[in-house]
Amino acid sequence: MACSNLHAQNIQDFKTKNSANQKERTAMLDLLRAKMKKSLKIECSYVVEHFKVSSNYAWMKGTAQRKDGKPLELNPDLDLDCCMVTCLFKKVHGSWQIEEEGYFGTDVWYEGIGNRYPDAQQGIFPSYEIYYNGN
Repeated sequence: MACSNLHAQNIQDFKTKNSANQKERTAMLDLLRAKMKKSLKIECSYVVEHFKVSSNYAWMKGTAQRKDGKPLELNPDLDLDCCMVTCLFKKVHGSWQIEEEGYFGTDVWYEGIGNRYPDAQQGIFPSYEIYYNGN
């Protein structure tokens, strides 16, 4: 049996920056940083808790923090729950873009995201049913 599964795809773990993923990982997180800065007017870095990449999709979950390590100061008028950040990236024509993202949410915005993006390999998401079933 020369071929066991033609649809199996390699899943790369970008949780920790290394020489193999540094350029791509940094570019992806810079996209997210820029989007957060534009919408929330804050500059931050991330403590990455989960970052898996396969083919043209990647899922990242992390905690945002100020670059100097001090607590983030959020607008108290906004209904935000600091500091979880989640993001689905998609590679289009060789470049990563943000497909969907959420930061400081008070809901589970990504419920059923695996169903909305059936081409994203299930293995990039944490092993929670909510990513697929919405349960």
